[in-house]
Amino acid sequence: MQQASGAVARGSGRPLYREIADDLLAGIGQGIFPVGTLLPGEMELIQRYQSSRHTVREALRVLEDMGIVQRQRGRGTLVLSPEAQPAFVQMVKSPEELFSYPADSAFRVVAEEAVTLSGSAAQRLKAVKGSRWTRMSGPRMFESGMPVCWTDVYVLPEYATIARQLGGANSRPVYEIISKAFGEEVQKIGIEIYASSFDDERAKALGVEVGTPSLCLCRRYYGNKGRLFEISVSEHPAQNYSYSLEFTSGWQNAGHWSWNK
Repeated sequence: MQQASGAVARGSGRPLYREIADDLLAGIGQGIFPVGTLLPGEMELIQRYQSSRHTVREALRVLEDMGIVQRQRGRGTLVLSPEAQPAFVQMVKSPEELFSYPADSAFRVVAEEAVTLSGSAAQRLKAVKGSRWTRMSGPRMFESGMPVCWTDVYVLPEYATIARQLGGANSRPVYEIISKAFGEEVQKIGIEIYASSFDDERAKALGVEVGTPSLCLCRRYYGNKGRLFEISVSEHPAQNYSYSLEFTSGWQNAGHWSWNK
């Protein structure tokens, strides 16, 4: 069997796994690895590119995301196509662009307490049962005093001191405050939208009737080593909330937050 070059541009500024993926992609396009055949095994690729197992697996993941190959447990990596299959990807340059709020609104904390998650709460928040959190609750308000939504923010107890930095002129997201104060960098964000209805306390704070339909937006922030360090649940009157998506056909680019739809 012919071989791909095995030569990649180290020091080019691009991640090595992308250079490896490009070299394998070129080999597939040139017919070195025909459709229906297997790529060389992981160990052979590690030796060929003088790289780690993790780097090789990331390169193969890129090709699989493009629809070029399919990794099969116990068999190897099967070549499916010499050309990438289009995908629709939403890209944002930073987490602030995900469900962002108007700049003239701020979260006003009216209650702060230590909580231990019960089974039902842990299931709803997708956190560990019995885990301990500091919960900060209150409305998000425009400068005019008009409410936007009710928000519950759960942070790990060691980050509870950020409560004093919330509200007023400070409209920065909680995760950003935590990142700056403690060095906890966001690695992944999980987002969920679901229907609910307002209870007494929240209905009164937002000026709506008890039982008014609502839409809840739950964000889960995972930081260093994949640790869940913040959960925020914002509840909006259903008639006042909408969210739109715009998709472009393309591939995930380095330096952007992106996900396939």
